[in-house]
Amino acid sequence: MRPPVIPSPVRIVLDTASFVTAIRSSDGAAGALLRMIFSRRVVPLMDLKLGLEYRDVSLRAIQLKASRLSASEILELIEAIEAFAEPIEVVVKTRPLSPDPDDDMVLDVAVNGRADAVVTNNTKHFAAAGRRFGIAVLTPAELLKRMRRGASDVE
Repeated sequence: MRPPVIPSPVRIVLDTASFVTAIRSSDGAAGALLRMIFSRRVVPLMDLKLGLEYRDVSLRAIQLKASRLSASEILELIEAIEAFAEPIEVVVKTRPLSPDPDDDMVLDVAVNGRADAVVTNNTKHFAAAGRRFGIAVLTPAELLKRMRRGASDVE
């Protein structure tokens, strides 16, 4: 059986670790996803808490040093992503969704926003909730590969 076709544009929730990966190396798959956001091929779903977490984590000294970006450049990038994002109001919170309570915030946005995918390098923590709510849980590289193929395994 062929996997369902990915809608265009793809609606994703990019977890914080994947965002940080993108700012640390724009050449990788996570960096490519940011470029796809700005070309409107991917729609990020965000709420206030996720935007605040992006800021908290990416503005830490270790991330600034590794990314070789200034705090103002990172803030400008986050604000640009927010401008392209679909704002999600988290109304329903089903707990626990993940073995790591910190991941529940990302899943709340995905569930309430009816995301096509959660994009993370920590697929293990998101897998059960993804299956439960019919949201694909993919690494940045997997999402790019499936978008090139034009299909996604949403199970």
